[in-house]
Amino acid sequence: MKIMSRLGVVLLFFNTFLLSAQDVQFSQYYNSTLYSNPAFAGTGENTRIGLNYRTQWTNVAKPYTTFALWGDHMIESARSGVGLMILRDAQGQTRTNSTMVSASYSYLVPLDNGWAFRPGLQAGFIVRSANYTNALFGDQLDNNGITGNPSTDPILQSDPSKIFPDIGAGGLIYNSNFWFGAGFNHMNTPNQTYNNVSGYNLPMRINLQTGYKIILNRSRYRNYRAPGSKEISLTPTLNFKNQGPNNQLDIGFYYTYDPIMLGLWYRGIPLLENHGKPNNEALIPMIGFIQKGWTITYSYDYTISSLTTKQSGGAHEISLIYEFKVPYKNSGVQRRIPCPNFSRSYQ
Repeated sequence: MKIMSRLGVVLLFFNTFLLSAQDVQFSQYYNSTLYSNPAFAGTGENTRIGLNYRTQWTNVAKPYTTFALWGDHMIESARSGVGLMILRDAQGQTRTNSTMVSASYSYLVPLDNGWAFRPGLQAGFIVRSANYTNALFGDQLDNNGITGNPSTDPILQSDPSKIFPDIGAGGLIYNSNFWFGAGFNHMNTPNQTYNNVSGYNLPMRINLQTGYKIILNRSRYRNYRAPGSKEISLTPTLNFKNQGPNNQLDIGFYYTYDPIMLGLWYRGIPLLENHGKPNNEALIPMIGFIQKGWTITYSYDYTISSLTTKQSGGAHEISLIYEFKVPYKNSGVQRRIPCPNFSRSYQ
């Protein structure tokens, strides 16, 4: 039984490398917008800095963990938004690590009747490496089980690391209530293997996001963004992601009763079967609180697929965002995206 347990670790190790061609995901995609589309740079009401943390597969020995630190700012005089993001992801028993550093730029194009368009560009690099210290190799097993001897596998003598450039682009069209965005990441489809083995390129990731904010207290508060007013709103959202053969859809809503936010999302595409079974992945409840520039949001992925939460442990995600109150001279220019970035808190 102990040998089977060890072999399960080995299989998980190889599975980690098979899955490495697919990017990490954030259930709170509305709080990690630079990750999906560079056109979101500078779209808050104020200058923002944010931290995202996600842990999943918590029932395995080494859960998958992801950290992201980001910030963005609107340069009003140049109608330009700039952003910077650093993301660190650690996967599996062997701790396959990826570090991504990227800079984003967007340009504001005002349109008629309160509409605006933003194209965006992103450029940076990714460092991918692996630590085999805890891995179990074939020459460490015999008929009696684990020998306890160190492995002589040649991979332990190599330097399993790789750095490669990463390029992306995107666009947004929006008004004060509606938005639609498309992001194209890894447009250069870089080879991600440390020894440049052909056929292991990182596929381009496409993100499509849309939503509509419905103000529920407009009749009572004519200017719900004025100091002292309370926003009450309902915002249905949709996030579709494609990368190689993989497709994913998150659909749901978030409800704001200032300063509390509640949300619920469903992840899955039931019409597209996965190995003969319905493509149902997770239900994702969310709760958030915002006060004086600070926002904290927590969500949990409750697995509804055949995998079950008992096996996977689900996924926990926390976001922390702070906005600096920056006065803008031209308040008539549409800057802010109405998507759920929770960016108003200066009561």
